[in-house]
Amino acid sequence: MEPVFRRWLAYAFTLLAWCGAAISRADDPPPDPPTDAQAERTKELVAAGRTVEAGKLEIESRFHLARPMWNYDGLETLNEDWAEEARDEREKARLAAAREFSRDWWREMDLRYGIHRPAPESHQDFTVALGLLRTQANVVASSAPGLVASCRLCHSTMLFTNPDPKNPEPRFAEGIPNAFLDFERFHQNVANSGGTSPGFLFAKNLPRFFVDSADFFGILVPVVRPDGIKPSILRFDKVFIADHGSNYTRRLEAQVPLIPFLKPLAWTNYKYKTAGTEGQGLYVDGGFEGNVADVTYAMAISRDHLGKDYAEAREVFRQCVPDYFKSLAPPRYPFIGTVSEARADAGHAVYKELCGRCHGEFRKTGPKTYDLVSFPNKLVDHDELGTDPLRITGVFDMNVEEKKRFLSGKVTTTRRYAAPPLVGIWALGPYLHNASVPTVYDLLKPSARPRKYSMRPSSTNPDNYDQARIGWKYVDESAKTHEEILDEMERDPYVRVFDPDWRSPEQWEALRQALATIKHVTVDPDRPELYTGMLNTGHTYGEHLSEDDRLAVLEFLKCL
Repeated sequence: MEPVFRRWLAYAFTLLAWCGAAISRADDPPPDPPTDAQAERTKELVAAGRTVEAGKLEIESRFHLARPMWNYDGLETLNEDWAEEARDEREKARLAAAREFSRDWWREMDLRYGIHRPAPESHQDFTVALGLLRTQANVVASSAPGLVASCRLCHSTMLFTNPDPKNPEPRFAEGIPNAFLDFERFHQNVANSGGTSPGFLFAKNLPRFFVDSADFFGILVPVVRPDGIKPSILRFDKVFIADHGSNYTRRLEAQVPLIPFLKPLAWTNYKYKTAGTEGQGLYVDGGFEGNVADVTYAMAISRDHLGKDYAEAREVFRQCVPDYFKSLAPPRYPFIGTVSEARADAGHAVYKELCGRCHGEFRKTGPKTYDLVSFPNKLVDHDELGTDPLRITGVFDMNVEEKKRFLSGKVTTTRRYAAPPLVGIWALGPYLHNASVPTVYDLLKPSARPRKYSMRPSSTNPDNYDQARIGWKYVDESAKTHEEILDEMERDPYVRVFDPDWRSPEQWEALRQALATIKHVTVDPDRPELYTGMLNTGHTYGEHLSEDDRLAVLEFLKCL
């Protein structure tokens, strides 16, 4: 029997077992969840008033009893997939010899997926990698050990802290989004190697295309959990498995085009965004103020189908996770020794005039050091801002009332974007809410922005950082066709690409047709490019700065 056929046969059996288990569970009383020593420890810390420690432990351990996404044993044969993709025979041999958790294996995990070794400060007995946990539950209908992602996979990373490339001293960056994570590629590879289903995960997060669509609770969560606390597995089966099959993400693209591309949120911004003077919404549109667990934990199917575990998580998050998030701060700019203090001070003056109204007031508190002393969480109309409109014109117009029933906080449709705080901006690229602008220099000079660009990991290598522009080094790929970019990706297994032209002519036509059927919001079916979520337009405030003033602002931003 051919290996590919065997794998797909395993997928089919896994999917059938999953569906059957879900159906049988609908009539059976929910079993008591297994004893969770970590959850008990969290409660003890909360009771003792140690909420920051409790929140950190909750983030690191909440999913370790969850229903697995993948077979843990799939990690053992990931290198076989890597070797199969390689063209050069010596490279094939090197990858075939890369044993699980070896130095060479971790290098590939970093460069291919943006997945890092466990950080000692975030390690539990079941931690496999930063953001990956070996669950205490087995794969459905199997005795195979399970593997699951946690919040940290997207919302934390490892960053170089020393400018010396020979000794970069990477450190755990809590709450700093993982710039190079390729979740979908990892998912497809580990599902293939471990014999689990490759379907029903994040829509539109194309392998090795530089986008992230993790925040789609505007569509996914009301479907998975339409009754508030109680998740409806059967409805999940009906909508995604029966109607769309295991490959639903491709079909859903045409049927529900209004899913925006979004970067993971920086947890280090939480303390500012929840204390803003104009708005206090946690998300890019300022539309949700409430319990972080509503969307953070709801991204996974909980361990019991009636949602008891989820209800408990919401309460625990409410008690301790906000304090943990408020304790986080971004790391200091590693090249601060090269910053000109006089030029940074000059940039501060330009910033106050051009940017302070939206991004807040900073006060100098030491040499090359500024603190944010007032933050408005300013909500800016799209007519003024001009960035990609999909997040504010699409998602929150869909089933708003259902979201209000589901979420335990305040939900509003703002139709505006919230200007973020700029503390630690050096580590938060690529920029804008959809990662369409690679560096801060390009943000402040819109005419210089590449329409398409590519980057190569890693975030632990200071040579990969562009000090002049503030952001990760990139290559302008705007002149290339999508076919040329695909050829490049086939040659280079590590490249990440931001390319809004990835659709085929048939997919563009399907998108036009889907737009023509939308009734709840005004759209233009003749301009489908407006509904891809990948425009790099808007935020033109720096266009008319002199080059000296623009560079001075960049020097100031390095000090935040």
